[in-house]
Amino acid sequence: MSTGTHLPGLGVLVGYDGSPGGERALAWGARAAAEAKTPLYLVTAVPTGVLGRRAHADEVRKGARALLEQAAERSRAAHPHLSVETSSVEGPAADVLLEASRRAELIVVGSRGHGGFAGLLLGSVSLRVCAHTTCPVVVVPEAVDDVDTPSVVVGVADRSDTPAVEFAVERARRIGGRVVPVHVWTLTMAGYSPGVVAPLLGDPLDMVATHDHLLTEILDPIRAQAPDVTIEAIVTTGTPASALIGVSAHADLLVVAAHRAHGPFPMRLGPTTHAVLHHASCPVAVVPIPITTTP
Repeated sequence: MSTGTHLPGLGVLVGYDGSPGGERALAWGARAAAEAKTPLYLVTAVPTGVLGRRAHADEVRKGARALLEQAAERSRAAHPHLSVETSSVEGPAADVLLEASRRAELIVVGSRGHGGFAGLLLGSVSLRVCAHTTCPVVVVPEAVDDVDTPSVVVGVADRSDTPAVEFAVERARRIGGRVVPVHVWTLTMAGYSPGVVAPLLGDPLDMVATHDHLLTEILDPIRAQAPDVTIEAIVTTGTPASALIGVSAHADLLVVAAHRAHGPFPMRLGPTTHAVLHHASCPVAVVPIPITTTP
């Protein structure tokens, strides 16, 4: 697990293993690095369990370096002005990526790499990186559909999600697209039992106005700071996961906030983040929100 202060310096970090998922991550990460005019850093992890005797270990290390160099050459060919560095590191893939993430601006991984179980929508490495990273991470799914209008969707529950909105705005600016903040709320009822219609706790129009006002208060300062980016908010009822997964079918990127919880067994990722990572139709960016304590 990565700990300590985030130290930018590596640019866009891509976890690459030559798998189809690694190739998708490579393409997305190289394009993002080129758009941000920041270096691309490719890392592959060499599990110590596969090294074996010395001659075999040397062969494995040599193969890993060759794999990375070929990937670097393709990235440079696709983006001629892109600075690309590579590194093969011995150790578990998640540990290697989390350690490197302490000096990265962004991590990009595929939804599954080599060793994933057939039919598994999200691999254990990607999930662990999302749960413990100290910088934003983008997970690129197996299939990504083209969209007519470039857009970045971001889930907004309350003011604490502002860093995720700012991340979405910056990404939208780089791709020349719009930002679609989605705020989902639930109708509060007095009680429920099968066959019984329960009364609402409050006037529905007042509830709508309250949530509209909340989102306006969050977005107005961001609109003032980024007047060149179109921000078109959606306020709706239902479950956040369903709403975000539905909107993701028409987006280039879906951004969600990851609030790091306290406690002996804290949930590193909430249920909404888990759901969109498994089922979103577009790449998902998980933006860690630092824990803030009040005196």
